[in-house]
Amino acid sequence: MNTRILGKDLKVSAVGLGCMGMTHAYGAPADKREMTELIEQAVARGCTFFDTAETYGTQEYPHDNEELVGAALKPYRNKVVIATKFGIHFDWNSKAVNLPVVTDSRPEVIRASVEGSLKRL
Repeated sequence: MNTRILGKDLKVSAVGLGCMGMTHAYGAPADKREMTELIEQAVARGCTFFDTAETYGTQEYPHDNEELVGAALKPYRNKVVIATKFGIHFDWNSKAVNLPVVTDSRPEVIRASVEGSLKRL
């Protein structure tokens, strides 16, 4: 697998795995066991870069994706890089077909988001 340098010295695989669709946006969440196997296969093929967000879940389980990705990648903790996003949430009360995204970058929200993501990942 080819690699790339992000920023100054963060080495990752040229092909990463975006994990959003595993639990969010494309219908019902996929089977966790199958998604864990998919993530393990990606690692076995040389993928070291995985993307998630604290909002890639459902209203009932808003952090579902980070929990799935964190659990699946736990055995590879020192071999992979996980990118996550924070400071956004969905307006679950909206009647719009595509829920509006609400941004919130207040320092206390950022701190809580980062601390939560670190625990889940």
